Amino acid sequence: MGQAASVHETEAELFYVVDGAGTLLTGGKLKEEKRQNAENLSGSGIEGGVSKKVSKGDWIMVPAGVPHQYPSVEAGGLTLMSLHLPKKIN
Repeated sequence: MGQAASVHETEAELFYVVDGAGTLLTGGKLKEEKRQNAENLSGSGIEGGVSKKVSKGDWIMVPAGVPHQYPSVEAGGLTLMSLHLPKKIN
C-alpha cells in the first residue's frame, strides 16, 4: 500500500532510496486536495503525472510545487531518506 500524495509549495524534496523498491508518481494534479498547513497540501492521489520505478541507491529531486506520491511499493517495503530544501529567500 502506498502513501498519500503531497505538494510542498515552498520546498523542494530530495529523496534517497535506502532500501527496497516502488513506484514514484510526480506531476499531475492532487485528488481531494486538502491544505495541511500554510506551505503544504495533501491528497488521496494524483490525476495524471508520470510514474517511475525507484530502487535502492536512487536519488530523486522533486521541485517545490510538484505533486508527488509513492502509490505502490514492492514486497519487502521501501525505505526512504528525505531532505526538504527551502527556496532561497532574498
